[in-house]
Amino acid sequence: MTTHAPQTPGHPLPTGFPAGTMILTRRGLVPIEEVIAGDDVFTHQRLWRPVTAAMRTTAPTVRVHCASLASGLAATADRPFLTRVARVFLEGGEAGELSSAGWTRARDLAEGHRLASPLDFGKPVPVPDLPASLTGIDPADVLRTAGNMIRLKGEAAAALRPELVDWLAAQFGGYGARRRFPAWALTMPEELRTAFLDGLVNDGPQRDQFAVRMHSKSFMVGLRLLVCSLGFAGGLSSQGRPGKPGWLLSWKREGGRRPDHDGFRWHPVTRVEHGPEAEVFSLSVAEDESYIADGIAVRNRTERLTSL
Repeated sequence: MTTHAPQTPGHPLPTGFPAGTMILTRRGLVPIEEVIAGDDVFTHQRLWRPVTAAMRTTAPTVRVHCASLASGLAATADRPFLTRVARVFLEGGEAGELSSAGWTRARDLAEGHRLASPLDFGKPVPVPDLPASLTGIDPADVLRTAGNMIRLKGEAAAALRPELVDWLAAQFGGYGARRRFPAWALTMPEELRTAFLDGLVNDGPQRDQFAVRMHSKSFMVGLRLLVCSLGFAGGLSSQGRPGKPGWLLSWKREGGRRPDHDGFRWHPVTRVEHGPEAEVFSLSVAEDESYIADGIAVRNRTERLTSL
């Protein structure tokens, strides 16, 4: 059972995120309430660093909306986000009037701020060994088939390569909301990431516009990061209803603005809304106190690290 230390009386409230916020850990995209001390998380310096403590409390929240995350990211108002300021982005992704990177509290985000999503994921996490029966087969073909099987599901998927069924279940979880996205899928060479994505969307090379719908937030947040890492422009939004979560990721092969700089894509903030008081979770991370939440680079309040 995952445990998080409660807020200590008399100490400042930690900044945090509600349950269900997906954190990029070495074991994949994991809900923040399931991240524990000892887990390695990916930081804004594109390094894997261990979580040293996990905490929870109750606090007011805000919801930050940006161009690539239409449903927004809920956080406490003092949570710092990695930002640059650029009021103009030129076609083709070149940035005009782009400021240096810094940290901006959620409550201070405004028009002109850009939030950061990583485009590369540092040293590769090893791809788990494939079934012995697939030894000698081009890994790109295997990953393409794996993507196709995730798209098809059930008996139709099993008919493609029965020997991959157990491997897929071990690496990507079950169907529906139980599907998850492993970290190694983000750190694969571009050829393998492309093959996996082509299998997932089917007929990838012949299409210009794509959309994937799934019930799993873990899988869809990871897929958005993978799509961005391959140079596509797109966005993720919630398509669910009470009791039945759903997510839509759409992107184009060509067109759209890609504000990429210094290993990150910089997404324009569209608005910040007041949210409800909620139970929130916070992580302390060795060295730089940052991590990736719902695909966005965030950090603890550095002036109060000893309280987190």
